[in-house]
Amino acid sequence: MATASLASPATARTRLLLEGPIIATLLRLAPANLVVNVILIAVTASVDAHFVGQLGIEALAGLSLVFPPMMLMAQMANATMGGAIAASVSKAIGAGRRDDAASLVVHALVIACAVGALFSAVFVGLGPILYGWLGGRGPVLAAALDYGNAIFAGAVIFWLLGALTSAVRGTGQVTVLAWVYLGAEALHIVLVPVLVFGLGPIPALGATGAGIATIISFAASSAVLIGYLASGRTGVTLSLRNIRLRRAMFGDILKVGIPMSALPLFNNLALATLTAYAGLLGTTALAGFGIGVRLEYLLYPINFGLGAGVLAMVGTNIGARQYERAGQIAWIGTGLSVGVMWLVGVIAITAPGLWSGLFTQDPEIRHATAIFLGVVGMAYVFIAPNTLMSAFQSTRQPQFPLLAALSRLVVVAVGGWIATQLFDASLVGLGIVTFAGLVALGSVLSLAFLLYANLGPQDAK
Repeated sequence: MATASLASPATARTRLLLEGPIIATLLRLAPANLVVNVILIAVTASVDAHFVGQLGIEALAGLSLVFPPMMLMAQMANATMGGAIAASVSKAIGAGRRDDAASLVVHALVIACAVGALFSAVFVGLGPILYGWLGGRGPVLAAALDYGNAIFAGAVIFWLLGALTSAVRGTGQVTVLAWVYLGAEALHIVLVPVLVFGLGPIPALGATGAGIATIISFAASSAVLIGYLASGRTGVTLSLRNIRLRRAMFGDILKVGIPMSALPLFNNLALATLTAYAGLLGTTALAGFGIGVRLEYLLYPINFGLGAGVLAMVGTNIGARQYERAGQIAWIGTGLSVGVMWLVGVIAITAPGLWSGLFTQDPEIRHATAIFLGVVGMAYVFIAPNTLMSAFQSTRQPQFPLLAALSRLVVVAVGGWIATQLFDASLVGLGIVTFAGLVALGSVLSLAFLLYANLGPQDAK
């Protein structure tokens, strides 16, 4: 396969990744990445819940059962398998192998179709059992099946969008992603009430309509991104001509993407474990904990706004054999995230009502939230090293992010049992356990990158 040499003229964006000022470039990439992740993770699900909630509490509860597997799919398609796609594409571009980069995108789309079909088979075929395990009964289960079947019947589209988004992200040209996602979300907001409640000749489809609207908006985004990649206006030109599927290309993505896909499972299991321990403290404490931990959920897409930029820059520089600059980018990105996480932690400790007031005015619940955030707030800086997960994807070392996530899971599982079974159970104790878990996560990531990050020549292959 013909490849372009490093001496060939690079696109302006590739030159920016390779030569531009690191801080300014990261800050330039972050807003668009943040828009994409907030829309994907928060806005879309919230719009669906807003309109379906008007059908009754059972319909809204049904959507809540679909939310965990839907978010798991989003995290895998965009952050773990998607991160592996972006890392592979960015390294090929940095090495001047633009034909290989285009081929990698095609292989990524094949992977997306295969995994999407698997998700459809599992969550449509086993939906009644899975949602039943989560507590779905009667009208609640019916609503979960209506919404979940529509979402997961379109899982291939969901995964295709993740692969296309990751490919564009790997080129560093993320501004177009923000505009595409904003446009698609505008379409989604228009479609949801029309399909849920009906309009003119369009029948009311209930919760099913919300799922269909989501898939239509994702399909529109995918179509636009396919056109953009095929246009030649980015560092990768998508084309199906002369494409030969190669095992090495699949391996380049999958040997990082498959193990990293366990990461969301570890993270969600850690938060579920903490929630189970909080449930032993009573309804008020559980509600306060739930509000407090929602803030942590919000911090991950914010952190990923920087991490996605780190991934593109580190991968491109490794591909161009600029190893020292790649390491500097990873640490500077983490440092920028530390500043943001520290600021959020200070606000959470000093003014917890700003956050809890968004959810409740109950003074007891707000007091419980303040207790939890008062303990956990300063641990938010240890979320910042999650930025290094993006760098580890570029260095093909998924074992260290997995070790960090597993360390946190062990700490909260053992620590939570100690706090609730051997001592007087309280939100302070649970907050200390949460604090310790985040310290373990961030410390393992930081030490592993400092001591073992493989930025050497073998990563440019």
